[in-house]
Amino acid sequence: MPTPFSWWEWNDLGRRILHIMKSNLAWSRIFAAGVVLIIFAGSSVPGRSIPEVFSLTPDKLIHCLEYSVLGFFLFRWLRLECPAFTLFEISSITFLLGSLTGIVDENYQRLIPGRSPDFWDWVLDSIGVLLAVMFMNYLAKKKSS
Repeated sequence: MPTPFSWWEWNDLGRRILHIMKSNLAWSRIFAAGVVLIIFAGSSVPGRSIPEVFSLTPDKLIHCLEYSVLGFFLFRWLRLECPAFTLFEISSITFLLGSLTGIVDENYQRLIPGRSPDFWDWVLDSIGVLLAVMFMNYLAKKKSS
């Protein structure tokens, strides 16, 4: 009977994923696109079909967390895709792409029964991307000094 992964094995898996992302532009694109697909898959669930687990969590916190993950992966992808861009340019593009994804996601929910767009959800989506951008800037500056 296989044993579940220990913390060390998960930590090693995380390091391997980050190594793949750092060294391979194609994988960075796949991770960023995968997060967008997961976000839209979650938005495709009709309002009455949302699992009870999510009714126990603050909705706005979920928005902020999922878009922080998106911001992290967008930033990593853009750093590899556009090495000549400055940190400010990468940060700006990441924020704009992440925020635009939030706008499209919120408007997409108009098409889903029992769902509706919410301005404050988009604001928290944008804050999540901004937090990721700030964190990635901190890491980039720490690495360069």
